[in-house]
Amino acid sequence: MKYATALMVACMFLIPPGGFAEEGHAPKVKLDKVPGIEGRYQLVGKADGLKGARQIEMLEFFNYSCGHCYDFLKTSQRLHKKFKGKLLHRKSPIYWGQQNPYPAMAFYISDEQGVEKKFTQELFDTNFQLNINIFQPRVIKLLARDYGIEKEMIEGMQSASIQAKVQRSLALWEKYQGQETPTVIINKTLRVTPSISGGNVDQMTDNLEVIFNSILNPQP
Repeated sequence: MKYATALMVACMFLIPPGGFAEEGHAPKVKLDKVPGIEGRYQLVGKADGLKGARQIEMLEFFNYSCGHCYDFLKTSQRLHKKFKGKLLHRKSPIYWGQQNPYPAMAFYISDEQGVEKKFTQELFDTNFQLNINIFQPRVIKLLARDYGIEKEMIEGMQSASIQAKVQRSLALWEKYQGQETPTVIINKTLRVTPSISGGNVDQMTDNLEVIFNSILNPQP
């Protein structure tokens, strides 16, 4: 974020520390086991779909106020590096409680404008480093100005197609019975969450690496 914009936003929209730190309800973990697939996970689809897989599709449900999701932005990069060309990472923003859909809408709008990765980082940094309420449309509008997509952001917030994308994301979240973020769905079959790894995102990422290796390099 440009310094002038950062200072202006911080002065206008500062919120109390921890105001948006909710990460969803972490349930008690019951693990499953698929023959030949190492790691810790829960089965949410037919295990046969993993046989002979040459690519990993990682669907990540995340929330912009989730500290674990913020950490996963960084740790997931080593998965991209190790499994380059074999990992398809799809992201699905969700919201809960009294939150509103504006950051999730901003995700899809910035994606259409080709700046999603940078804008997602911007929103997370604004929330966790500047402690600013990113669920205010005015904040998102100011941030979008730095990326030259302010007009598109304003119009997108009124777009039925953008709203439909957010609703599809929430529907998928319900389908996979999401209760904490980040929740990762692997090839529509396995579910991995931080609580499976003791609430530690680094360990969750290690666990994902083990699972990916097992799927792509099955042992006889």
